[in-house]
Amino acid sequence: MLGNISLEERIKIQTLNDKGCKVVEIANYIGRHKSSIYRELSKTGTDGQYDYRYAQELTSLNMIRNLNQGPATETIDIIENKILTEQWSPEQISGWLNLHHNIAISHTWIYSHIDSDRKAGGELSNHLRHGKYTSEPKEYKGKIPDRVSIEKRPEIINERSRLGDFEIDLIVGPKNRGAILSIIDRLSRYCILHKLSGKTASEIEASVIKALDDYNGEKHSITSDNGTEFTNHTAISKSLNIDYYFAHPYASYERGSIENLNGLIRQYIPKGTHFSDIEDGFVKNIEGKLNNRPRKVLGFMTPIEYNEVKSMC
Repeated sequence: MLGNISLEERIKIQTLNDKGCKVVEIANYIGRHKSSIYRELSKTGTDGQYDYRYAQELTSLNMIRNLNQGPATETIDIIENKILTEQWSPEQISGWLNLHHNIAISHTWIYSHIDSDRKAGGELSNHLRHGKYTSEPKEYKGKIPDRVSIEKRPEIINERSRLGDFEIDLIVGPKNRGAILSIIDRLSRYCILHKLSGKTASEIEASVIKALDDYNGEKHSITSDNGTEFTNHTAISKSLNIDYYFAHPYASYERGSIENLNGLIRQYIPKGTHFSDIEDGFVKNIEGKLNNRPRKVLGFMTPIEYNEVKSMC
């Protein structure tokens, strides 16, 4: 069950709690996660006992708090429910809240909340797709010149509120032979795929510039990992008049959209497939299929449809 705990549910919670029911029993009866029940029962009145009327009044006050004071308690309940029962990533939750509920919560805040929960002995971090989260990203120790960290990326990119902010990556074939350049728009999930003849920095530079030059849409930023194939990022940035950022090392969660895209591509090109057997036309066919696939996060519009609608706004 999603959304705020209703007054009716609060009355049931108090009734069951007064009868001595365990939290797990209350959670199963109400249809909520036990963490939500624990939090709800912490809303005690002056006598230290849970009171549904006090809890309802307290929730109403929480829901009108200024955003600078942090998310309302009910919003946190939704966030935790998405992590615990749906295994959504912080970026997916952030984008979904913004798109469907007009609630602006950055994915970095959600990661911080997960880390605080972990330190308190909670279980949120155990439900992350890529394992337990640490709030201390690894320091970059490579040699990419003029590298700009994702830490300097404007919040508007994190919010997924505009078209033209891209994530890019390479899908590499067996024994590091052959590669496919994958590019995705963080908001619309529109993707661009291109089979590469090589993986040198100069070849990647030319491929990225051509792919986005041919793209008829907004272009604001690119975020990639720290592979040396992206060493020529300044040339890409200058040619496309676009900002370029690098994620932290080993922090794939900072590039959730491209990680998800690469997983979708693997439905058509399983691991172990020799890229020499793949023609560029086949790769473009995959691109077309993915851009014409309805996406739940887009309200079941396709990336192409969403791009068109958003471009008119």
